[in-house]
Amino acid sequence: MKMKSKETKVHITSSDDSLGENKPHYSKVTKVHVTGGEVGGGGGEAGSVEWANVMNKPQTYPPSEHNHDDRYSTKEDVQGIINYVTEQMEQEQGKVRTFSDDEPDFLKNKVDAVTVGVRGSEVFVKSIDGLNLGVADLNTALEGTEGNIQTQIDDVNDLLASVTAGMRFIGKLESFAELNGIGNKSNGDLAVVLTDETRDDTRSMYVYSEDRGMWEFIGAFTFSDEFTALKDSPSDYQDGKYLRSTSNRIVYDDVDYQTLKNKPESSITAIDDAVTKRHEHGNKDSLDGIGENTNGILTYKGEEYVRKSDIQSIVQVDKGYLEVTRSGSAQSFSAANTIVMYNSEKYSRGIAYDTSTGYFTLKAGKVYNVRAVFYLTSVDTYGSFSVRRVADNAAVSPIVYVFGGNFSTHSAASGNLDTIIIPEEDGDYCVITRTSSSFRIYPQDRNSLIIQEI
Repeated sequence: MKMKSKETKVHITSSDDSLGENKPHYSKVTKVHVTGGEVGGGGGEAGSVEWANVMNKPQTYPPSEHNHDDRYSTKEDVQGIINYVTEQMEQEQGKVRTFSDDEPDFLKNKVDAVTVGVRGSEVFVKSIDGLNLGVADLNTALEGTEGNIQTQIDDVNDLLASVTAGMRFIGKLESFAELNGIGNKSNGDLAVVLTDETRDDTRSMYVYSEDRGMWEFIGAFTFSDEFTALKDSPSDYQDGKYLRSTSNRIVYDDVDYQTLKNKPESSITAIDDAVTKRHEHGNKDSLDGIGENTNGILTYKGEEYVRKSDIQSIVQVDKGYLEVTRSGSAQSFSAANTIVMYNSEKYSRGIAYDTSTGYFTLKAGKVYNVRAVFYLTSVDTYGSFSVRRVADNAAVSPIVYVFGGNFSTHSAASGNLDTIIIPEEDGDYCVITRTSSSFRIYPQDRNSLIIQEI
């Protein structure tokens, strides 16, 4: 049982009359050290308690002076800070996706597998082709290092240019020892060591320097035999892509029309338009009508055609023409179907006229303008005229009526028969009267027949 010590008041009864009377009173006792078989030792008189036996004592003694003013956060302030920090951490954790080796598909869904890929549970760069990162950007990133990227590249280039001047490739050797065993070597000789024991059995490239009398290490030779034999081709072929060389590398890319050699001079648009129209013939019906006859003459829908230059060599046939008149005595008419007689021929070309019968000959299919002029006299009568075919007395022109006058008083009448005739067949034709009235045609110049082929 632990010892307890505390300040208490003790009730004391005394017969000492110094208090004024004998009565009970209380006396303050500083410490009471309780001992007993059941309680256990370790106590003592006031002022003699061991420091180790004091319970609930401060960590330092005496305590440093301090107070609890507004410089200290309250419990509520501390809890608010904790809540804020916790909220921020949760938000940040929500932005970061952690993963393990058993879930690599998460990253595969986040990369394009072209510039960035996934190997196991790690992301790695596959290609930097097309990234807009230049030498200036690299130099800025490496600022503070010795030299810069461009300087180092230039130095390596200069070294290679000087060391490899006039070099010749002497082949591949299995080990560096075999390389050193070559006796006939010249400055600039180039060789590849397939298993370089001096460089962890890697594949290395060396060039021989006569000035230094030794083989100079150029660098690791990373191209494999399979690539040299064109066996290390892309694992994922795509339709339309092909391997081609550029000024500084080999690329696996699409076929571009502009890079083709010996391509047509026509543009792509012109070629596409020509292909679209290759079977379009808006004038197909007209083209189908063009042909050639057995004599080798061009025809169109069966009709022969000649060139324009050939037309000039064709002899032009003069058009037929005829003009005849009535002279001498007048001709009298008293019965229908009497042929008008013209007994004086003035002009004739291609059209025959018979002065004894009054017949003139016309050709089928040709076009004729027939004009007959009459000058007749009679009192209160008229004459009718038309052009008739002699063979069957068929009318081939309208009937023209001419009314007569009184000749004794110098009163007369005149009229014209003016018509277009297209004969249906070759034959003789004539001008004939259609009435039985009595009248006369006087022999004057106006009594004439004019026929013009048109």
